[in-house]
Amino acid sequence: MLESPFGIQTGDDWIMRRKLEMSLIICVADDERIVETLKTIDVFCEVIIVLNGATQRVKKIVSDFAGSTLFELKVIELPERNLSKSRNHGIESARYSKVVFYDSDCTIVPGALEKFFKLLDDYMLVDGKVFFKRDTFSSNIISYTREMGIPGYALCPAIGVNKKIKPLVGNYFFDNDIQWIEDSELNIRAKKANIKVATITSTTCIHDNLTFKQDLKSAYRYGYGVRIAAGKNLHKKRPTANWNLIIPIFKKNIISGLYYIVWNIIYCIGYFRNKPIWMENKIAGQLSCNFIAFRISMENVLLLTMAI
Repeated sequence: MLESPFGIQTGDDWIMRRKLEMSLIICVADDERIVETLKTIDVFCEVIIVLNGATQRVKKIVSDFAGSTLFELKVIELPERNLSKSRNHGIESARYSKVVFYDSDCTIVPGALEKFFKLLDDYMLVDGKVFFKRDTFSSNIISYTREMGIPGYALCPAIGVNKKIKPLVGNYFFDNDIQWIEDSELNIRAKKANIKVATITSTTCIHDNLTFKQDLKSAYRYGYGVRIAAGKNLHKKRPTANWNLIIPIFKKNIISGLYYIVWNIIYCIGYFRNKPIWMENKIAGQLSCNFIAFRISMENVLLLTMAI
């Protein structure tokens, strides 16, 4: 029995695993957790890693998998960090019509890839259910907001795409000018073409813990992306923040509901400022600190109330 550089067993046990005529695409820049994503691949398939402005450390991690018998590896390197371009390069380079995208901060649940594979026989878009880790206070609060999702949409971090969809949605997969919400924009075009989305109701991937700063940066990026899409008449010309989800989130967790209000405000700031993304660090960092301070104040009030 042999082992890869990261301790994954290979040999007869691996050879017996099912071979799928499907391509798994992972885009990565500086996320070293991609090693955990690769370690959880449980089928033999084509794996395409798109390095978009990747760090030397990430390049080293990926190169350590070169020549591995765990999967058929293809590496594409791009100089700039543009998620839409990365996804397009990946899917255009894919050998197979059935393609699955996973983010580099997620691990793959056993059997999930086979579920994508089967559903892509009959559907052009498949949405995978995501479970968010709740090992930290911030991730626990964020998980209630993230797991709500948008019904009828196939959104990252785990989605399946059949390449046959391309001529039905404008003859392109992702808009290169829209660096974020690129998956949402694809869904909008798919809906206009009356393309139905299949949903895998069981968990397909486990997302790593999130900090408030990371999540609020995403909110700013989403708003910024929607503004770009609106300027190209690909999206409604207003910030479509999900205010309607606040009450359902409040019912699950009061602090998560309060946090989601902050999230939507940052989303709207990203839309209206329409500034380069260097702004996101300052805004998200300051508001994450403010929210943590607010949380501490809330906890003190609760403790005082209990004491009384």
